[in-house]
Amino acid sequence: MLTAYVDESMRRRPDDHNIYAMAAIALHSVAHDDARMTLESLRIGKNPRLHWRDESSARQRVIADAIAALPVAALVTVHIYDSACGTERARRRCLERLLLELEATGVTRVVVESRSSHQDHLDLLLVMAMRKSQAISRAIAVDWRPSCQEPLLWAADAVVSATTWWIDGHGGGFERLEERVRVVCVD
Repeated sequence: MLTAYVDESMRRRPDDHNIYAMAAIALHSVAHDDARMTLESLRIGKNPRLHWRDESSARQRVIADAIAALPVAALVTVHIYDSACGTERARRRCLERLLLELEATGVTRVVVESRSSHQDHLDLLLVMAMRKSQAISRAIAVDWRPSCQEPLLWAADAVVSATTWWIDGHGGGFERLEERVRVVCVD
């Protein structure tokens, strides 16, 4: 079974061309335990999770190298938008495209990092609308989990953050991951 783990990143820019991106790392269920152990081994001290923006540049490179060595494929949807669009709309556009792309590649389960029950409900409404319109099938399962409960979400966080930083000219982490990442721009 091919499962995708999804996280998002948003960057506000002074020129009002903000970036919203969502990344999915996809891997087969037989690789989950080893990948989780690899990611767990990267935590320092009592931190409950890895989070890209909390890491130094040197640690980001170590994390990127570890993820690049995992048997994962990554997909990042990117939407560059102005303040008239709003972040929830940008999120919906990225998530919609991400789900379409994931189902087309054979993913049968998607785990999205939970934000809060209200915000997760907004995502669920999008998923339900996509199923109703038959944009995605009912066969693809989508659920939400806190990142502290699922280390594979940490890899999605690293991929999406490295991608948005790369878009802004800070490519050290992305350059280590780029062979595993496909970036799709959302209009």
